[in-house]
Formats: sequence, C-alpha cells, structure tokens
Amino acid sequence: MSRDQLAVWLLTRALVVAVIALWATTHPRFEDVSHYERWSHVLTGEHAFPNVATWQYPPGAGLLMLLPRLSPVGYGGAFVGLMLLVDLAGLVLLARLGRRTGNEAGVWVWLLGMPLLGTFALLRFDLVPTVLAIAALLVVHRRPGWFGALAGLGAAIKVWPALLLFGEWDRPRLLRSVLAAAAATALMLAVSAIAFGGATNFVSHGGDRGLQEEAVAAIPWQLERIAGGDPYPREVRSGAWEIATPTADGVATLLRWLTVAALAAAAVWWRLRARAIRAGRKRLAEAAVSRDFVFTLVMLVVVTSPVLSTQYMVWLLGLAAVVLSAGSTRLRRPAWIVVGAAALSTAGFGSPALIALRDLALVWATVDAAAAMVQALPHRWARRRSDRRQPDPGAGRAPSRVW
Repeated sequence: MSRDQLAVWLLTRALVVAVIALWATTHPRFEDVSHYERWSHVLTGEHAFPNVATWQYPPGAGLLMLLPRLSPVGYGGAFVGLMLLVDLAGLVLLARLGRRTGNEAGVWVWLLGMPLLGTFALLRFDLVPTVLAIAALLVVHRRPGWFGALAGLGAAIKVWPALLLFGEWDRPRLLRSVLAAAAATALMLAVSAIAFGGATNFVSHGGDRGLQEEAVAAIPWQLERIAGGDPYPREVRSGAWEIATPTADGVATLLRWLTVAALAAAAVWWRLRARAIRAGRKRLAEAAVSRDFVFTLVMLVVVTSPVLSTQYMVWLLGLAAVVLSAGSTRLRRPAWIVVGAAALSTAGFGSPALIALRDLALVWATVDAAAAMVQALPHRWARRRSDRRQPDPGAGRAPSRVW
C-alpha cells in the first residue's frame, strides 16, 4: 500500500467518521449499532442469543457484537473503531493482491467505493465477513486449509461466505477446504452453545421473511409507485419494510426456489469446469476464474433473494474490488456496474426511482457476469470435444474420449 493510498484512506474515512459524529450529537443512537449494543447486553445478562424476529444472524455475529464492550470508550465509538480496523485490513489485502497481479484498480474501488455507501460500512458489521472473504480468495488454490477456515469463519458471522467453497475446483483441495470450513464453523457453534443458549434461533427467524421493498423482485411495485404515485401496501416485518400483499408473499416463496436453482446451476458449472481442466483446459484452473465465479454466484444469490438491504452492497463491492485486482478482464464490466449500483444505494433513500435503477443495474451486472462465465466454459468445452473427435492421421483412428 502506497503513501498516497494510505492518505486517501485516512481522508475518506475521516469524512465518514465526521458524519457519524455529527449524527451522534443529534441522535442518541448509532442506527443498527444500538441494536447490537442491546443484543450484547442480552448475551451477557441472559446468557442467551436474542429470541426476537430481528435476530437473524449466525452465532458468530453475536460474539462479534461483544467485542466493543471490551473497550473503555462507549459501545458506539468502539464499534466504529473496530470496523475501521477491519476496513484497513481489507485495504491491505487488496493492495497485496494488486501487487501480485500488477493491477490496483480494486484498491481504488475499496478506497473510494466504500464511502459511496455513506456510513453503512462502519455502522454495520458486514465489513467483517467481506474482509474474511477477500482473505480467503487471496489464498484460493494455494492454501486450502486457510481458504476453508476463512470461508467457514465468515459463514459463522454471515452465511454467504460459504459460497466461496464453490471457487475450489480440485477435489482433494476442496475436501481439505470443506473440512477446514466445517471445523471453523463447528468451533464457533460449540463456543456459542456452551456460553449462550438459543444459538440456532436465527434459522427460524430468517426463514419467515417476505418480499422486502428494496429487493430486486420488488421492481414491479417500485415502477407502479413511480407511474401511479400511490404507495403499495407495506408494513414492518422482521425489522424491515416489506410489501404486504399475497402476491408479494408468493414472489418471496418463488425467489427461494430460484436461489436453489442458482446454486444447482453453480454446481453444474463447477463440475463442467473441473472436467474441462482435467481434459487440458488449464487456463480454467487459474485463481482469477475462481474469483470471477464466486463474484457471479454471490450476485445471483443477492438478486434472487427476497431481501436486499443496503449493507449487502458491502459484500458485492468487496468482491468487485477483488475481481478488478485479480488480473482477469472477464468481469470488469459487471464489477464497475456494481460500483455504480453502490452509489445509487445511498442516494436512493426515499426515491423509488433510484432504488429501481439500482436493482436494474444489479440485474444487468448479474446477467452480464453469468453470460461471461457461461462463455468461459461451454463454448471452449464444445470445441475441445470437437477437436478430440477428429481422427489422428498418425494413429489412423480417432482418439478415445476422455470422459
């Protein structure tokens, strides 16, 4: 990391902290940090995870929420300080990746893109699983134990980093990664279960979510509101505004099946990639392909989710930064589209038009990325199969099939 980059980080983060400090003088609470503080008191006072609908986090998140209480300063200030340290760690990791590939575009996306989200990055804990995911992708294919452990630790805080395991194509390495991920997650669960009760409450609480009004599938309702001006029926459920109609509830159920379909498609792509690599397509074994694939898969899961909070953009922005620094140009356009969508996320508060535009941008980026990943494999795979079916003049016969 250069001195210029460190200076930009100090300046941009100081501006965000100044906004938070200004809010603290006019509002007694630090947005969601106030919930984290209250839940931390439940953990220490009742020795149990919160049994409320708004608690939808794996147990690792609860342990994370206890850390600011170890600081002598107030909970809000300690939490912001902790997120600043995590933010700086993400910058250092991306700078290391950029030096390795000779491309520092992702470093500048992290430096200038995170402030586009306003205070969300520092007043939520999504930076932690995002930085763990960046660290895991930094060592993918090289250190399967560390790769899996980092992915598992991230999944114990927020579930989505488990998707990183799709990035490992080699079965022996994948087995070691899965075992390391399972061990890290199991350790977190064991510690949580011993220290606190109700460690699995988040499973039932998160499964009842309806269609949140910021979700991509809510675009028709947003467009209807833009065209007609009349607000759709909505109510607060599980701590967020959701569209309160039977149709929206049906769409939320359908989206869960679409997420399952996306994961199934990812499994098929993973299998075809592994076959193609074993057949000689060595370029598909590069770490940049794995990073592109993980970025695409996380976008698919976000787009097909009935929930899309602004802090989800922290995940996508971090993965976009990895892709832009990973040395591949395959997903450059989708990554930059995500950066633009991040800017629309905070600018769109109270504006259904900007929220709809943000969601349309995410759909564009996801389709573009998915098409690029499909083109990276099937066409070349088909050509490989065609080449193998050509007769060998020296042998006088067609070569045998590889699979």
